Amino acid sequence: MLVDVHCHLDDSRFEDLDPVIERAKKAGVVTVINNGASPSRNRKTLDICKKYKIVKKALGFYPGEIIEFSDSDIEEELKWIEKQKPIALGEIGLDFTFGEHEKQEKYFRKFIELGAKLDIPLIIHTRKAERRIVEILEELKPRKVVLHCFSGKLKLLKRVEGVYFSVPPIIVNSVHFQELVKKVPLTRLLTETDAPWMAPVKGEINEPANVAVTVKEIAKIKGITVEECTKAIYANYQGLF
Repeated sequence: MLVDVHCHLDDSRFEDLDPVIERAKKAGVVTVINNGASPSRNRKTLDICKKYKIVKKALGFYPGEIIEFSDSDIEEELKWIEKQKPIALGEIGLDFTFGEHEKQEKYFRKFIELGAKLDIPLIIHTRKAERRIVEILEELKPRKVVLHCFSGKLKLLKRVEGVYFSVPPIIVNSVHFQELVKKVPLTRLLTETDAPWMAPVKGEINEPANVAVTVKEIAKIKGITVEECTKAIYANYQGLF
């Protein structure tokens, strides 16, 4: 009962998804949440979900994409997303490796409002903006939050005790993610791949089947069996989504 709560099967590197989905099923993956990142990728996400039953749709607007669109285009996309009834809003957030921080934050806040209206989780990207994300979460207090691939300072964890953290397979080579898993209660952990990125083997294309790698590593860190870890993470998924 494995879950991948954050991936991008709409990426051009996935030329044929049939074998990718079959490998995921063989590994025990029962749910894959594909995260849209722009209007075109949101629509491609819908197409993928129609074809593959285990793939669920999260729709959003990657912060690096937001700065490329006009306000009117973004507002129209927000209205369209609301009508699609996604399982979550993602990928959304802030990325301060890009400019126009005020515009990014304006629409991040609008996505938080939409998440509250639809009562669905927010799947949040936080690159180089972790502290600001935490400040906004403290201010607006959204109920359902997943911080995906959180790379911020671990001292910030004390300020976001009610959120979930999704952990990618790169944890096998990342001291940061290993330490994050040590500090975050098992009841607040989820698995993701961020496919095609964050693969457990450098240079390879990541895919949903690799959540099995993450579960195995989390189990080792927490000192429990893989079966216990799998059940706990699936229970977290069910409780949130």
